[in-house]
Amino acid sequence: MPRKSTGKRLRFEVFKRDHFTCQYCGAQPPAIVLVADHIDPVAAGGETTIENLITACEPCNQGKADRSLGHRAIRPDADLLYLQTQQEIAELRRYQLAKAQRDAELAQVVERLHEDWLYLSGQDWTPSDATVRQLLARYSPEVVERAIEDVAIKVGTGYLPARGNRWVRYLFTVAGTLSRENEYVLGTDADDAEE
Repeated sequence: MPRKSTGKRLRFEVFKRDHFTCQYCGAQPPAIVLVADHIDPVAAGGETTIENLITACEPCNQGKADRSLGHRAIRPDADLLYLQTQQEIAELRRYQLAKAQRDAELAQVVERLHEDWLYLSGQDWTPSDATVRQLLARYSPEVVERAIEDVAIKVGTGYLPARGNRWVRYLFTVAGTLSRENEYVLGTDADDAEE
């Protein structure tokens, strides 16, 4: 029985689907001539259908001969890869912008807390940026503000010594206590609302 021709229309549809690229080696015209290759060879009962055809260059097709290469690995669509890359770039830019805005806001909060400390303590120094940022990483800005107000007043009145690190430990202790009290109050309000 004579072999059925692939036909120009079917070949063109296969080439178009595969982006006019050899799916075995990636070669493209005009460097090579493309052919529609049977994935499952005709000699082994492979049909001439778009599902069983793949774009190949003549050297790859001749090298393959009538052997089956199993399931073909579909080459990625260049336009799809481009769009995926653009999406990743947009997400990275959005992240960088959000991080820059967050960092700027955090710097303003730290500066404001330093101003509060200076005003309430009457001292000419403030807790380090690192100390304030550690507090803000653990507790809400409202809790940190209240803790700084409490400790600044105690340092200003001499209740806590300005020298040494005792006031730093006390600051973290106050922030932790205020945070737990805040959670208790929120939890109590939620329980009251359910009744």
